[in-house]
Amino acid sequence: MFCTVPPPRVVFSALLCLFFSLVCTAQAPMNATASVDKHLVIIGASYAAEWENPKLPGYTVTNKGIGGQESSDLRARFERDVIELKPDTVMIWGHYNDVVRAQPQTMAAARKKAQDNYRAMVEQARAAGIVPILVTELTIPVPDTIKEKLLGLVAGVLGKNDYRAQKNTEIKALNVWLRDYAKAQKIQLVDLETALDSGNGTRKVEYTRSDNSHVSPAGYDAITKYVVSQLG
Repeated sequence: MFCTVPPPRVVFSALLCLFFSLVCTAQAPMNATASVDKHLVIIGASYAAEWENPKLPGYTVTNKGIGGQESSDLRARFERDVIELKPDTVMIWGHYNDVVRAQPQTMAAARKKAQDNYRAMVEQARAAGIVPILVTELTIPVPDTIKEKLLGLVAGVLGKNDYRAQKNTEIKALNVWLRDYAKAQKIQLVDLETALDSGNGTRKVEYTRSDNSHVSPAGYDAITKYVVSQLG
């Protein structure tokens, strides 16, 4: 009985096919892993905009923050900047400007407007199959210094309310509502107010730029680390 030995060209071709088959098989899991990243859109005002496109493992980020906007502005462009992009999830961050621009006599209306806008955006997202994530707003820093404490005492004696304290009270009130709403609606909440708190109920000074409002690079580093821990 004789065995027929294939020509060298046939053997080489067979080995070459086997090699490419192994390479493709090895690459398949890698490509599959890369393709599971979810698309996350961040919508908000300047705090969101200056966060740019943070590195969040498991997510491809599109930042749609625009400086100076209120929650009504976010709602007005939600269809264009979120729904039309068809992301997997959207992070909604922003009632700071609603509060700081409102006068005492219009604050109740500003709070209600912000709440209505949050509800509307969440409903839009869910109707489009997009998972919403809500974000509590940052407070205005009040340093723990002797000077600040003395100024607070003097203001109290004179019957004056510190501007930062006034605005922080309203920011926190909306944050409380946001936490309750997120819990009731089973929506994930990213609690930045708590994550960046100094221990005195306001944001750490080092997490704020010199204007005492916008977020410093250290603040964004802290935000990114916290958000990564929450997204899992």
